[in-house]
Amino acid sequence: MPDLNEFISTEEAAEKLAYHVEHVRRMMREGSIEGVKIGRTWLVRRVALDGYMKRTAKMAKHDPRRNK
Repeated sequence: MPDLNEFISTEEAAEKLAYHVEHVRRMMREGSIEGVKIGRTWLVRRVALDGYMKRTAKMAKHDPRRNK
């Protein structure tokens, strides 16, 4: 079992990114953001979210490079 202090919920991540929760889940399934699924719940790694936000800070919200 991973240390849950390293993770945040998809709802929290969606709020920080200004995306819909389902979009955040899709990003994790596609590998844009690292996360883990425990049972039916997706959790986002805090460091992965911070890294994604730093990489995409100067990009527009709908820039296609954001999902790489």
